[in-house]
Amino acid sequence: MLVISFNSAFAQQDVTLRVLVNSKEKGTPVVGAQVMLLNYNAEGKAGKIQYGGVTNNDGLYEFSNVDPGHYQLKVTFIGYKTFTEPITIQKGRRIIEKVKLATDVAQLNEIVVQSERKVTTGEAGITKINSGDLGHIPTPGTGGDLASYLQTLPGVVSSGDRGGSLHIRGGTPTQNKVLVDNLPIIKPFHISSLFSAFPEKSIKTVDLYAGGFGSKYLGATSAVIDVNLRPGNMREFEGSAAVSPYMVSVQMEGPVEEDHQSLMFMGRKSVINQTAPIFSGEQGAINFYDATVRYSYQGNNYTCNVTGIQTFDRGQINPNRELGLSWRNTAIGARCLGYDEIYKHPVELTIGYSNYQNGESTQDKTERSSGRTQVFAKVNHKQDIWGIPINYGFGFNYSVYSAVLAERFTDLKSFHDENPIFKLHISSVWEPNDYLSIQTGLGSQSIIQLAPTIEPRLRIAIRPDGTNKQKISIAAGRYYQMMSGLMDQRDAGTVFTVFKPNLGKANPQEALHGILGYQQYIGNYFKANVEGYIKDYKNISVSKWTPVATLNTKTALADGLAYGFDVRLEYQKNPMYFYLGYGWSKVKYEASTDDLGAWIDEPVFSYYPAYDQRHKLNAVASYRFAGFTASANWELSSGKPYTRIFGFDLSLNVPWEQPLNNSGTAKIFYSRPYNERLPMYHRLDISLERSFQLSPQLSLNAKVGIINAYNRENIFYFDVSSLQRVNQMPRMPYVSIQTQFN
Repeated sequence: MLVISFNSAFAQQDVTLRVLVNSKEKGTPVVGAQVMLLNYNAEGKAGKIQYGGVTNNDGLYEFSNVDPGHYQLKVTFIGYKTFTEPITIQKGRRIIEKVKLATDVAQLNEIVVQSERKVTTGEAGITKINSGDLGHIPTPGTGGDLASYLQTLPGVVSSGDRGGSLHIRGGTPTQNKVLVDNLPIIKPFHISSLFSAFPEKSIKTVDLYAGGFGSKYLGATSAVIDVNLRPGNMREFEGSAAVSPYMVSVQMEGPVEEDHQSLMFMGRKSVINQTAPIFSGEQGAINFYDATVRYSYQGNNYTCNVTGIQTFDRGQINPNRELGLSWRNTAIGARCLGYDEIYKHPVELTIGYSNYQNGESTQDKTERSSGRTQVFAKVNHKQDIWGIPINYGFGFNYSVYSAVLAERFTDLKSFHDENPIFKLHISSVWEPNDYLSIQTGLGSQSIIQLAPTIEPRLRIAIRPDGTNKQKISIAAGRYYQMMSGLMDQRDAGTVFTVFKPNLGKANPQEALHGILGYQQYIGNYFKANVEGYIKDYKNISVSKWTPVATLNTKTALADGLAYGFDVRLEYQKNPMYFYLGYGWSKVKYEASTDDLGAWIDEPVFSYYPAYDQRHKLNAVASYRFAGFTASANWELSSGKPYTRIFGFDLSLNVPWEQPLNNSGTAKIFYSRPYNERLPMYHRLDISLERSFQLSPQLSLNAKVGIINAYNRENIFYFDVSSLQRVNQMPRMPYVSIQTQFN
């Protein structure tokens, strides 16, 4: 309210034009549309482009400090008819122009590579994803899924085909931040790592920041996954239903008030437990579902989206082991953007609530659980100071951490902590010419127990030829995190995580990032990208070690160093799509042996954690022919570290247990941690699909495919408690059918 009042009272007499672009067919925002202002030449015809940009996730683009005069407004986007309209800009006016783009059927037969959505400056560490990208990856369901797509990227390491844990350029899953329309969600990835809570049909755009992210993203030390869901259809009712051996799903959407309000629902439920024995001959032992509801409102001068998400997962990573895992996400929040003429710049407000709980149970029904509840509010805005745009924002996050632990957690039975965090960020962009862009930023987090953090950020983009055809980009920054997630990484059979705030420590978790990248477009269809990166982690909370396998909630502080490089090649020209990605990386942790509790006779103990994967190669291909689409994804990667067993023994708690009456409790003892590596991993997934138009209002999509087509026996881990080798997914054929109606 203070920001709004400030803008209303002290707005300067400058010129601002805001263009809001929506689809005429559905009434929803068009993301990435090119918006241009052309001047008029001496003959009175539209001439050169004077100003230009692309629309954001709200379909909005703002022209600031435009010279008064007569212009032609031009809006273009692939698949839509070009929009043109004369417009007069007067000094001291703020104009809102609403554009509705009509579908151009003639352009749908040709695919042209479009320049990517504009990120403020630079591309280092950023992967921009839209819903169409997910469809290139064979997924045992109808349409693609964000989880399957992310695992094809270099630098992204999965713990396996079960568990839903993603490590991005050397970070742990709890060092990543996942946002859905600005709502934080701890773990939206399902126990089957092929799926997340974000299928292709629900996504508008996704920005993956593998490092070097800007100052508005606070509270993560490794990576950010920023998901933007699409609004429901503002013009017509439509829906779909789908079934496959993995899941069933339903999606419905439509207007509550035409062109102003819409409602969308997406729900999915796994059926793997029932179908896995039929298709693969193995037990599924996993169950999950997700449900998303989204209400969207488009007013004359503001838009609002209210989003609710529920996810649930339960099952076993090893079906032969009596260890059940579960986790649940619940989130609800609202994000509003005000762009009324009285505001010098749009104002963004987000409020919400989220809760995450995960647990572990054994055969004797002993429950262990841990979770985090958050209530939060954020405001983002922009001001012009001496002609320089300044983006800033502030927020408040109140988190409650809790854990109930028993039996094997001998050091701490339970805890309950509360942690209010205040956040502030500011950034600015300087573009002296077409060849250089510099974005500087500063963020800060403050809690009662610690001094405020100082988190500088920097992004630089150099365009040698003055266009986006080639770009050299640099990103760097300092990052802090006030929360830790603890798990026993030596035990791949569980992903149970204890969440704790960083209270009472001298310093919170810290990381320094550095990224150097080069991007080159060759023609309209081929793109190459090379990036080198380094991340220096400090004060990582890790569970204290013992020679006996156990998770210890007493923590030690370790330092980590992750570095490597990625190479990505992408070709897209109808009817062909091809992608090749290779990543080399190295992750190393160091900690004081006394602090860590390791049984190795060294003052400082160094080790490579379980997700240190040296090499990863992915090849993705998709081809359209005779109405069909054939897709394939092949991955080859080197083995990850594991800890060998030193031996077994029976432990007695003397004097309470007597050797004559009690044989003792079986214990597993480990040798030097992470001293061996698993064999290499490779797998081929293929699919073939086609759509059929049964009537003007009804269509059908049929898809057949195979996961692990040549039935490679890839080891997941060796379960030391049962002395069994646990393999990843065997050959899994599937058939899926989806009906679409409107």
